[in-house]
Formats: sequence, C-alpha cells, structure tokens
Amino acid sequence: MNPPFSYPDLSTETFDGMRWYKIDDETFFPSITTILGTTQSEETKKSLANWRTSLGPTKADAASKAACDHGTNVHLLAERYLKNQKVDDLINGQPVSSKDLGAFKTLKSKLDKVDEVWGQECALFSREFEIAGRCDLVGTYKGIPCIVDFKTAGRIKDKKDIADYNLQLAFYGASHNEMHGTNIKEGVVLMVADSGFPLEFHVNLEEFYEPLKARSSEFWRKVVNKNY
Repeated sequence: MNPPFSYPDLSTETFDGMRWYKIDDETFFPSITTILGTTQSEETKKSLANWRTSLGPTKADAASKAACDHGTNVHLLAERYLKNQKVDDLINGQPVSSKDLGAFKTLKSKLDKVDEVWGQECALFSREFEIAGRCDLVGTYKGIPCIVDFKTAGRIKDKKDIADYNLQLAFYGASHNEMHGTNIKEGVVLMVADSGFPLEFHVNLEEFYEPLKARSSEFWRKVVNKNY
C-alpha cells in the first residue's frame, strides 16, 4: 500500500550552533530540538553542568557521544524492522553491537503494535509555531492515529522526566495536522532503558500546544536579543 501522505525533503543549515530547516527561499525555521535545547530551564542547565563536572569534560563528552550513537542505532534498527528490512545488517560498515541489538529486541514488542506506517523520519514544519523537525514515525498505534517517537535512556524514567518529549510530540502532531489536514491528537513515546525494560508513554498532544508556543516565543526573544 502506498503511503497516504507525501513529505517534503527539507535541507538544514547550522548557524551559531543551532539547526535551521529551509522551508523555502526566504524562510528558515529552527528545529524543535534547537528550540528545546536553547530554552532549557535553569534547573536543567544546572543539573547538566553538575553532571559534566562530576565526570570531567572528557568523560562527559564520551558518555554523551556513546548515548547518542546508541540512540541513533536503535532508531535505525526500528526503522529497518518496520520497513521489513534485515535488522542486523551492518551499521556504517560495522556489525550491530550486542547492546544495540538487545535494546531493539526489547523494543520489538512495542513496535509490533504499530498497525500502519504513514511515514518514517518525516520532515515537518509549522508556520503557526515557526518550528520544523523530523519525527520518527507517523501512523497508527493500537489502531489510533499517532505520532510515535523512539527513545533510549540510561535509566528507567517516568512522566515527570519526559516533559520536553511531550512538547516535541505536540509539535510533530500540530505540524502534521497543519500540513496534511489530519486530526492526530495522540503521541506515543516508546522507550527502552539500559536495564532492558520497555516503557510506553501516551501523550494528549493538545495539552502541550500552549507550553510549546511559550517555548517558541522564548526562543525567538533569545535569538532577536542574541541571548543564548
């Protein structure tokens, strides 16, 4: 079956360490991750700074890269699986690590509840929110139209730990509805922790539209005033 929607192929550019998506010849929108990163709370910034201090810059950078690579690889394995491709093919010319493959196998029980895949790694943007980005998956999960996001984590998390994930999903849902006339109201975070435990969080997207607008406005104030 052909996907019901066509997604644009948006290019990106980086300015001052921030990623921007080119919407047209005159319009660039910041990525959702750039907005959320630039507008982190002081509490979050302090927590990250304390973590880096406790490890030291070299170990902290290495740990961050390892976590990022792990997340990227698990995303790729999930994408392959949902495309009915061979999951354990090489990644960047290297065999899939046991950690990456183990995380995927843990996540697989959740992936099997995806009924329809409308798109993966879909480029989306919203002129209302002035944001752009790529979502992991749009489709139906347990029969319900959803935005689905795959996450890896070093520890088991609960709802209070995923506040920014909620805003990310809200953006993806709002932009998909704006671009394609859909009525997606639910987001799902599928997460696997290093303990091997699969987690599933459901998000009512409409609850997070106003907080998302507030963070977007804060970002643009910082950019205009060069206070970032």
